[in-house]
Amino acid sequence: MAQDNLTNLLSQLSVQSAQSEHTKAEQTCQQLLNSGCTNPGDILKNLLVSIIKQDKYEHAITVLQKFKHIDEKYGNKVVLEKLYIYYKLNQVQKFEKLFNSRYPDGVSHLIKSNKANQTQTKRGVLHVRAQFCYRNGQYDESYMIYNYLASTNDDNSYDNTLELACNERVPLSTKPNLSTLSPLVTQLSEESYDLLYNEAIILTTKEEFDQSISLLEKALSMAKNEGYESDIVSIQLQLAYVYQLMANKGESKDILNELLSKVEPGSVFHILAKNNIQSFIDFSKYSTNFNLILRDINFEKANSLNLQNFTFEQWSMIQRNYLFLKLFNNNSLNPHSSLLSRTLHNYSKLVDNIALETYKTQSKKTYHHALTMINSSTGGSTIGFVLLTLQLLIVEKQWDNAIRLSELFLNKSLEKSSSTLLDESIKILSYILFELYGITNRSNSKYCLLQKLFYFVNEPNVSDDSSFWTHVGFQFLPLGSTKEARKIFRQISLYSNDNDDKVSLIKDFLSNESFDINKGAEIVSNVDVESLIAQGIDPLLSSDKKKINRTVINKITKEKLLIKHKKRKAQKLKKFLKSHNVDLSSKPPSNERWIPLRDRSTYRPKRRQQHQAVKQTQGSIINKKAEQALDISKKTTPKPKSSNAKKNKKKGRR
Repeated sequence: MAQDNLTNLLSQLSVQSAQSEHTKAEQTCQQLLNSGCTNPGDILKNLLVSIIKQDKYEHAITVLQKFKHIDEKYGNKVVLEKLYIYYKLNQVQKFEKLFNSRYPDGVSHLIKSNKANQTQTKRGVLHVRAQFCYRNGQYDESYMIYNYLASTNDDNSYDNTLELACNERVPLSTKPNLSTLSPLVTQLSEESYDLLYNEAIILTTKEEFDQSISLLEKALSMAKNEGYESDIVSIQLQLAYVYQLMANKGESKDILNELLSKVEPGSVFHILAKNNIQSFIDFSKYSTNFNLILRDINFEKANSLNLQNFTFEQWSMIQRNYLFLKLFNNNSLNPHSSLLSRTLHNYSKLVDNIALETYKTQSKKTYHHALTMINSSTGGSTIGFVLLTLQLLIVEKQWDNAIRLSELFLNKSLEKSSSTLLDESIKILSYILFELYGITNRSNSKYCLLQKLFYFVNEPNVSDDSSFWTHVGFQFLPLGSTKEARKIFRQISLYSNDNDDKVSLIKDFLSNESFDINKGAEIVSNVDVESLIAQGIDPLLSSDKKKINRTVINKITKEKLLIKHKKRKAQKLKKFLKSHNVDLSSKPPSNERWIPLRDRSTYRPKRRQQHQAVKQTQGSIINKKAEQALDISKKTTPKPKSSNAKKNKKKGRR
């Protein structure tokens, strides 16, 4: 190709132009690559950018395969574009493989290198990585990246501050405690409804529903003024969800029905609204038509959209709902990568009929199967099946079996673990064992468990999950083990937010000062006691008071049952008298009605019986048995025993 023709083709390249121009740019780049240009790496990069601008990500994969020889030689120039394509297509393995090969030291090293020599490409890679982490549920890493990007965005030189503020808050919508150690860099601006919307989701996760609704209503009015329909629907969907969490079913259903009437069927919003409105139905495993529900939620369509359109939490929730509906419909469940699918697969194979088989039978089957699984291995889906078995055992109040199973799994896990970090499964079972020990009053077993956990009190464990270790520390106190509790609380105070009520209480405990009742009142001043009691939480009482209360409750219950029994008896008698046409007003019942008929004063024998009795007994009445006993006219002589009984016995043949 002539030099002037090549120059003309390059001049036609404009990847920042309008949509129609992106197609021309793509065609131009392909012509240049096919003709053997001098800078194929840059041309391939521009080609991928033009395809990305057209949202043709599958086509981008085809182009990369076509120009594989160029990609292998100049691959470092198109790392950002390839990562973005894999992210949009949700090709997790390819994304991780490319990222780890290009940045083997991980995100933290990439951030350090970017601090030393900050470039737009490195920031772009960090942006894509943060989005990828959020989509796949890696919220800690996503927040760390956005927190760094926001802190290094001097005077909007790299990114838009408003967009960064929204992105920084997105991981907090699922894990709001991430801001405890690394506070938000960007400030909340009420001029953007996107920012208000993200802040409202964070407040919802913190269960601050009233403030969340206030921000959502404000964001909704701003979105309506600007006329962006998709944003309006998103805010309305979140508003309905918050109302549902507040148990305001009427408001929530009204919004969801409105959305279903105006949103296109089969769209993401329609599927989410349909799923949310189905959650109001109280399903019965005996009478509900699960096939109809599975058809209504349109899971096949949701499965085609998957994580490209749903968040990680939304997609996980839809998957869980689908698995449980199939389980109670007695459909076959295939084990996938998720722990829940493998657990329910084993459960459905073990139990004949989920809906009809009793929990007692199910708990017996699952208990023995769980023991076999634990003895084989504590990894894989074992923890899922153990938790399911524990639920069944607790429902049947088989506390001993539940404790035995939990202790076996925990001891096996601790034996095989060589790491100083505490596994999540051990934490979960520790919580369960604390509750079971409290129910069965096993203080010695509780102390043994606490001593095992105390071995893992170190900086990485406490900083990773301070809430768990706070719980462990408070479990030591009733047993009088203040030394161990102090050590745990000292570690927690180093890695927790000072504004937290628990931390202030811990610091007061560590200060060795006498406990002030006023401080305790301040800590619990914001607690709604009535709502806690309404939820079924028992107040803290001494054992004597509990016994007195139980005795009073038992007496009241017995009295109520007696009153019910009397009322029921009276109603039955009334119904009986009515059905047998008995009129109590004309003829009152006899006082001798409970005595046998012949012993009553009103008893009169039949004429024939009376005549015979008079004939034989000179006027007095007597029954036949007594008459026969008195009759001495017939004497019976006993038959003499034969002395030749043995002689008459027939002899057998020899």
